[in-house]
Amino acid sequence: MLAKTPLAWKNLTHDVRRLVVAICGIAFAVLLMFTQVGFQNALFDSQVKLIDDLQGDLFLISKAKFTLAAEKRFPMARLNQARSCPGVLGVYPIYTELTTSVVRRIEKGMGNLGYPLRTIGFFLDDPVFHSEEINRQLPRLRVQGTALLDRKSKQTKFPFPLDDDAALEREYLELAGKKLTLVGTFDLGTDFAHDGNLIMSAENFADYYPHRVRFGDPLSVIDIGVVKLLPDADPAEVRDFMEQTLDKDVYVMTREQFRTEEIRFWDDSTPIGTIFLAGKIIGFIVGMVICYQVIYSDIADHMAEFATLKAMGYTTRYFILLILTEAVLLAFVGFVPGTAVSTGLYSWLSARTGLLMVMTLNGLLFVLVATVAMCVASGMLAVRKLLAADPANLF
Repeated sequence: MLAKTPLAWKNLTHDVRRLVVAICGIAFAVLLMFTQVGFQNALFDSQVKLIDDLQGDLFLISKAKFTLAAEKRFPMARLNQARSCPGVLGVYPIYTELTTSVVRRIEKGMGNLGYPLRTIGFFLDDPVFHSEEINRQLPRLRVQGTALLDRKSKQTKFPFPLDDDAALEREYLELAGKKLTLVGTFDLGTDFAHDGNLIMSAENFADYYPHRVRFGDPLSVIDIGVVKLLPDADPAEVRDFMEQTLDKDVYVMTREQFRTEEIRFWDDSTPIGTIFLAGKIIGFIVGMVICYQVIYSDIADHMAEFATLKAMGYTTRYFILLILTEAVLLAFVGFVPGTAVSTGLYSWLSARTGLLMVMTLNGLLFVLVATVAMCVASGMLAVRKLLAADPANLF
């Protein structure tokens, strides 16, 4: 196959204009597939970003909670039960609110402009977040009525000065009908259920959302329980023990289980996964059609030369390898600019939407394999014209 590379390359490059058109066509198909892969990965990665940022070995959630966005909670008693299990270093509550979490910007002559987001509350002395940025700003959150704003909140919905803490603090805002002061920012990101995030102390959280329970302490119901284990504890063994010990209204999950279940919900229980799959298939078909047209035209333009080679005794295997080599070369020369444009698009979309659109190695390999496959398939379809031709009829 390597011996035929010079001829295959010359077939591609002899007409520069046609080569440029071919590269643009393949690059466009690559861009389509990268866009679908990027959005799908961003969907999954963004949905589990909160799970990744929590500093825990096991997690407790209500069995009624089918996704992080579902406001299904369990009683504080489950955390107390978990604390008594062997191997447990600490158990910490996380509180979230979405339905009534609307920041309102009070401006003269503008009315109350509302910005829906997710509020996350926790006890500031609990080691629940990995983020040094969040932990460094904890003293600011000890003041009543304060919160941190996710700087990746959708800019079209949160037109706040996110790069200037002093200017941010001067914004006149309300949350749940009470004054809110933003004292800093952090990095979490949006997802398909949340346009932005706030972080505050559990005490402030209770003050803003007393309605979480009809009577009593609003902090008595938990959204996520974060379990920290002793260094020598086996997470699987502790999880199994907790499942037998705790009441049956909660799940006990490792981090990987928690991530997997969240991703499975969005992939299987919503049409989003199917939509992105259809988009990747469309990109593949578009690229296949373009590649087929390029290779077919090249064969048609050089049919006399191919006929001469046939008459000289070159075998069917030779022509198949020649066209396959040309197809693979076309895949790579189109993949490189398509990847470059896609990387820039990822960066722009991530900045505009707050989604975690990152060019991953798995995504890169997937699109590369798909690009080579579509070009090879196109080559195999196009080579039929050459193989069916009779040299005696080509002169």
